[in-house]
Amino acid sequence: MNRFSRRSACLALSGLASLALAAPALAQAPADSWPSRAIRVIVPTPPGGAYDATMRPLAQELSQALKQPVVVENRPGAGNIIGAQAGAAAAPDGYTLTMTGMVNTIAAGIYDKLPFDIVGDFSHVGSIGAAAQWLVVRSDAGFGSLQELLAKARAEPGRINYASSGNGSTGHLLVELLQRSAGIQLMHVPYKGGAPALQDVLGGVVSVIVVPPNTAIPHVKAGKLKLLAVSTAQRNPAYPDVPTFEELGFPEMTVSSWVGLSAPKGTPPAVVQKLNAAMAASLAKPALRTRLENDGMTPLTMTPAQFSDLVRSDAQRWIQLTRSLNIKAN
Repeated sequence: MNRFSRRSACLALSGLASLALAAPALAQAPADSWPSRAIRVIVPTPPGGAYDATMRPLAQELSQALKQPVVVENRPGAGNIIGAQAGAAAAPDGYTLTMTGMVNTIAAGIYDKLPFDIVGDFSHVGSIGAAAQWLVVRSDAGFGSLQELLAKARAEPGRINYASSGNGSTGHLLVELLQRSAGIQLMHVPYKGGAPALQDVLGGVVSVIVVPPNTAIPHVKAGKLKLLAVSTAQRNPAYPDVPTFEELGFPEMTVSSWVGLSAPKGTPPAVVQKLNAAMAASLAKPALRTRLENDGMTPLTMTPAQFSDLVRSDAQRWIQLTRSLNIKAN
């Protein structure tokens, strides 16, 4: 090798060494500078629904923690699939997040083909909280208890209708479980989101619905809806006279519906950690915790790894259950 070649080789090696030393700093740079602009959170339900009511106050706290606007974008439809699909397909740069929930793991079991994999197509950031599900009826529907509703349904199969926020929603699955366990037949009326479904129950178009507490509480307090059963293991302290499904003989309906935030697969781990820390700080604030609890949501803080494990285990659980029930959305 001549002197020129040796010199070139040394320079090349020196350059490679410099790049190697600089690589950690270069890899860290995006997380160090993130966020430098507004962050979008896709909420896969209509404005006014349970997800929306939970996400908007959290978005305000995240805006303060991250020192950038956190903007909620409602993308409802198809049992939360449309919004989740948009979130999975977004750039993995930390500027688009998706509000995910137990309903997405249910969908993995009831749809033959989904445009995304809730387990593999997201970098799951962290949990927000978990809530019970309430079975409510319009106050003038003539059902004073769940037993009366079941008796009427047995006497008139298919005559009583129930609303849900869409095929594959938590409400849909729980009523399907109730029908199997109680030996009844109800008529399913799916909607594109919980808000329009609840409006039709209040308006007398549909008789029954299973919803999270935060959407039902104002109407229960106003006397427009009657609460017949709750999905938690214990009775709700604010409504001590209302039994749990387990007390009524339906232990399989003991469920707490969780929600959280997820980023597209490939989002830098340092950005995910930064987001998770902002979520934990926000959820630790007493005012936000009180607001969520008043809406029936128990704040729940998890690391990205813990939240990913929850998504994975619930997907396995609901796939097995929906297949055993032969529930299909398409």
